[in-house]
Amino acid sequence: MSDLLGLGASGVRAYQTALDIVGENIANANVPGYARRTAVVAENPSAGGGFPLTRQTAAGSGVNVSGIARAYDAFLTSDARTASGDYTRAQTRQYWLSEIESFLNTGSQGLSGRLTSFYNTAQDVASDPTSLSARDAFLSAAGEVAAQFRSLAQSFDATRTGIKQDVDQTVDRINDLTSALSTLNGTIRRTADGTSASASLEDERDRLLNELASLTKIDVTTRGDGTVDVRLDNSTGPMLLDQMGAKLLGATEANGKIRLTLDPFGNSGTIPVPGSGVLAGLSDAYTQNSNSAAAIDTLAQQFITSVNAAHGQGVDLNGIAGGDLFAASSLVATPSRTNTGQATLDMQVTDETLVFAGGYELWYDGGTSQWTLSRADGSASITGSGTLDLDGIHLELGGAPKGGDWFQIEGVSGAAGMRVLIEDGADVAAAAPWAANISAANQGTGTVSVRSNPASATIPAPVPTSFTVRMGAGSTYEIIDTADTGVPPTVLASGAYVPGAWIPVNGFDVQLSGTIAEGDSFVVAPTAAGMADNANMLRMVDTRLGNPGFEGRFAREVTRVATNLNDTKALASATLAVRDKALEARDAASAVNLDEEAADLIRFQQAYQASAKIIAAAREIFQTIIDIR
Repeated sequence: MSDLLGLGASGVRAYQTALDIVGENIANANVPGYARRTAVVAENPSAGGGFPLTRQTAAGSGVNVSGIARAYDAFLTSDARTASGDYTRAQTRQYWLSEIESFLNTGSQGLSGRLTSFYNTAQDVASDPTSLSARDAFLSAAGEVAAQFRSLAQSFDATRTGIKQDVDQTVDRINDLTSALSTLNGTIRRTADGTSASASLEDERDRLLNELASLTKIDVTTRGDGTVDVRLDNSTGPMLLDQMGAKLLGATEANGKIRLTLDPFGNSGTIPVPGSGVLAGLSDAYTQNSNSAAAIDTLAQQFITSVNAAHGQGVDLNGIAGGDLFAASSLVATPSRTNTGQATLDMQVTDETLVFAGGYELWYDGGTSQWTLSRADGSASITGSGTLDLDGIHLELGGAPKGGDWFQIEGVSGAAGMRVLIEDGADVAAAAPWAANISAANQGTGTVSVRSNPASATIPAPVPTSFTVRMGAGSTYEIIDTADTGVPPTVLASGAYVPGAWIPVNGFDVQLSGTIAEGDSFVVAPTAAGMADNANMLRMVDTRLGNPGFEGRFAREVTRVATNLNDTKALASATLAVRDKALEARDAASAVNLDEEAADLIRFQQAYQASAKIIAAAREIFQTIIDIR
């Protein structure tokens, strides 16, 4: 009788637990990271040896739940983590490359269109050198080119800041996850294996590891007690988490790349970013942003150098030698993030040679309603309101500032510092500094060309204001002072005539070509004010040419980013398919199947009811025995 009761009671207890586990599986079927659990039902060990006061082994010992088994496949789980990391890398890189491509590729309103407009207006000036409207249009186009270069520099800087913020947030989240895993390791060690509690802890452990793998590439070692060690990248990578605890991860920037540090407050040095996860995608995007920003800076510097070199060789409408058309650096005032007022600031550099290289700070004192402009090192300052002048910097201040508002003023170069130095169209140096005229009495058909060459200094002082190149006997030439009326005039320089060869004079070179007869002469004189000469503007137009030219170089950078983006989109699509397949395989091994759970529910319910009927039968038999009189 007691055997029958014991058998029924053990069955009821075992299948009650089995039903509880099935119910828990069904309830958590859609919970991410939940692994299916199974009650391990086993026969109770047999006891007794046939003695009167012990059970007989032949009578059976009942059943018990020996533990809770958790569905888990280490290989499939690791494969899913790797696939997820590869996808998040491609997805993150795609997002940021799309941002970069969007402000680079803006068509006619972008840098390519502005460069085209610049050279078109330069050609217009060459067609009508004395037209002030054409010159003003040329300066306007030059200003648009400079503004577009600055806009690109600002966009690259904003993207760099955005990526770095995401890097910092990702690193903070990685540190949170490793800290949570370290705490979880300790809890798992203290929890009995094969229980619902241990299964729940392992679910949480795997959920944290999955999220960690989506952020950066990791290698996980699971110990026999369920605790884990985590390394960065691979099995030989630096330890991120061990049984002693988590290592603090940090991020830094170096040479246009993102680098990581373990224990940033120690002396661990930097390590490369592992090859998958969000952090790797951010690192890829940061490198592309840095490379593209450097390419645009180089393009800006080359453009400025070429155009300035050409412009400096000419003279303007007033007959004055041309200077630089573009500046490659400027001052920028950056407001503090803590500013609460609405101050306005207009800044002009009146003398660039006086500007302090270390930068400046501008503060507003609410008590005195005064602004103070000072050098960053405190070596000089000035206080006032309305306008301030210091070191060739003129500030006009207005708006509604609040006490404590301040600005940082510092120099920027490259694309960010590009600006136009000329404001008046008459100052555009479109003409060559020297003009050559062919004498009407010449018997030959020779021509003459002049080019600026500041290094040439053939004629000794005093240098005449104009020169006459006269052909002598035997294919020789003589250079004389045009104003020299002596007979014969004083020869300043002479030599053998070589058709097409450049003859150095003073500040310029002369080229004679064609058939030239003895006695032919050519007069070379400074270009007069108002002269309708376009030689120097044509030289500026020629800076457009190259292999490729400036427009072509910019287009090449846009194409490089677009190609990288298209490759990343294809990679993201491929890695998404791989990830979905890996997750499907992992879930097939560990996720809850509601059809199977429904079948188990019916099976365990029937076993529970049958065990209960055994108890009921034992009770009836026992009652029958009691009722015997």
